Amino acid sequence: MDRIRDAGITVTELGRRVRVYNSDMNKQLAAYIVPMEVTELRGDAAAKAVGAKIQVGRLLAEDGLYLRHNPGVREIGINDRGDVILRLDADAAEETTVGPILSSYNTTQSDLTSRMVARIDKKTHDRDVKEARAWLEAMNVLTNGKTLRTRFFSAGVACEHRGNIAQLYKTVQVNFFQINDPLSLELASALEERFRLLDRPVPMVRTISVVGIPSNERAYKEFVAQLKSKKQNPMSLGLPSRLRDSQFFDGASKSIVPSCFTFASKLADIGDSIYVITINTDYHGEIKARGVHSGVGAVMSMAEVLSAHAASTILSSEGTASLLVGASGSGKSTGACFWAERNHPERRNELRRRYAIEKKDEKAAEELMAGLGVVSQDDWVQIVPSGEGQWDVWPAERHFYLRSRDLLSRDLVLAENEPIIENSTADYGASGEREALGRATHQYPHERLFYDPDWDIFHSDREVHRISAVFLLENDADLDFAIRHVSRKDALEFILRGRTPDGGHQPFYTDYTDVSGLLISQSIVGDRLLEAYKAARKGDVAALMNGDEALGAFVLDRLQAQIDIWELFLADVPNFVIN
Repeated sequence: MDRIRDAGITVTELGRRVRVYNSDMNKQLAAYIVPMEVTELRGDAAAKAVGAKIQVGRLLAEDGLYLRHNPGVREIGINDRGDVILRLDADAAEETTVGPILSSYNTTQSDLTSRMVARIDKKTHDRDVKEARAWLEAMNVLTNGKTLRTRFFSAGVACEHRGNIAQLYKTVQVNFFQINDPLSLELASALEERFRLLDRPVPMVRTISVVGIPSNERAYKEFVAQLKSKKQNPMSLGLPSRLRDSQFFDGASKSIVPSCFTFASKLADIGDSIYVITINTDYHGEIKARGVHSGVGAVMSMAEVLSAHAASTILSSEGTASLLVGASGSGKSTGACFWAERNHPERRNELRRRYAIEKKDEKAAEELMAGLGVVSQDDWVQIVPSGEGQWDVWPAERHFYLRSRDLLSRDLVLAENEPIIENSTADYGASGEREALGRATHQYPHERLFYDPDWDIFHSDREVHRISAVFLLENDADLDFAIRHVSRKDALEFILRGRTPDGGHQPFYTDYTDVSGLLISQSIVGDRLLEAYKAARKGDVAALMNGDEALGAFVLDRLQAQIDIWELFLADVPNFVIN
């Protein structure tokens, strides 16, 4: 600091100072400066710094740089000098999942796994389930714990999650509906009636999550030694004698990598339960998407119900729902919440003005506003035929699981509530601004927040609503319109292509489901999917899976079921594309 002063340079010119204090906040342990130069790092330059360790954490890159704090480091705030103040919490230093801010936690994964395995053989799938349970039992032996099990509803479908990560146990309960939820019980009863016509029970969706399986043979030997020290025989628990004999071993990488395992069963062959197994991923999005929504989607297909990557919002004076369908990042949540923000009266006033013009009655418009500008669901819905060309939207999630950076009224949500926050990181130059350096700004692309509609920041409900219109959200410079009413055929092609904001493609605008995940993994997307689907309809089912006939038959079965229902739905409801 003496040399800096002698040179006539201030700390603010260099960057931003960060001070680290002990647990009692009565002793400074360290101080360092985040240099201004990091605000200029982008692309490859930022990527080169990924994994680099500094005093309080390690660097991550998403275009610009972010900092993931070490366990036990808590952000306190800014002092009167403009320094970022951190506290090293000795009691939490061993808790690797605890995040740096209130109600936050970190995960080892922050996106869906790239390895998705669909078993064709039922016996192989049964062995997957058996071994997953064996791993959980082995983890319990080492931790003196027990498998965490919770049951819940999603759109009336009974679900179960088993695992060994406390945070997932908590977030699953937060994200979905409790087993005594009145609306869920009502939906479950309606669903049972549909399945009664099929002369079968409603399948249950069961997810097993195992985190901590050793990644290589050396680590597995150490794991086995620990079990034996507890007087437990790994083989008697059901574990393999060698890691490479594990059901979950990846032959390509010669290790156990984050993965998702499912059973590629045709709809007619689904039994009383649908099992999804996730391995070595603690990312809630994996459980929500691949574990719950994919399985529930298969159940719903059997009952001629659509599952869609969509938000629903009430904008019609008739109290009906508009569906905003699109890929992640397309603006579903923003669009659904735009008119619903309570602390932005100018937007709702504009909605009121429009309805006053339509009704030619200010008082009538005011009365309508109680049920307008309401967000119902933000990410995933079930679309259910209710007779005579009418379709309803059923809620799939209790809390909304949102990207923090895109959430409208985020500051108000944080100021008035304590939402669970996943993967909060500090800015390390990504914003390009000095004032953000060293602080948790909620701008990290993989930070997510659980929002409870009962907090009333937005006008919202979680009710069943009649659907009045469908809006497909595109971001395509080649399209020569901003909004267009399209035919059923054109709408279905947009949906099958599923263009993403970055120019890629996800069938049905999603990578959540097992079918979409498999198609994406095989690069059967966009125009190539349309061509492969036509070939499969003519008998060449292998075209859907790059030559794998068995998987191709599975994909066609699931694909055709969804397409048939989409065609009926799109014929009954007006379809629009917003570009």
